[in-house]
Amino acid sequence: MVSNAFLRGRAELFKMLKPGEIITPELEHMIDDVYGGRGKRALEAVKGRRVIKRGKRWYVRGKGDEYEVVKYFCTCRDYVMNITTEKADVDMCYHALAKTISETLGAYYVIEPEEG
Repeated sequence: MVSNAFLRGRAELFKMLKPGEIITPELEHMIDDVYGGRGKRALEAVKGRRVIKRGKRWYVRGKGDEYEVVKYFCTCRDYVMNITTEKADVDMCYHALAKTISETLGAYYVIEPEEG
């Protein structure tokens, strides 16, 4: 279970994330404060244009693979091993956070046609 401190920080962060906004240094700092290393990696994925939307499906290219993200759920090992088991004091892996940031801001993602 995530801590109350995390939940408060997350609520403040998501108040700052608004459609059409840009990633400011203040927003970057807030993401880092709330999500730590996962936040830094999420920002790198967003800025590196590694968040992809294919049709209605979202993917994030990680270090070694591409992961599908549905809402806050991800196919990566970190999500399965640390988020679902509540070993981490956060509610998302960095892939899901990167997708959420990109989707909320309505920017930075690459739109590709749906395959097949």
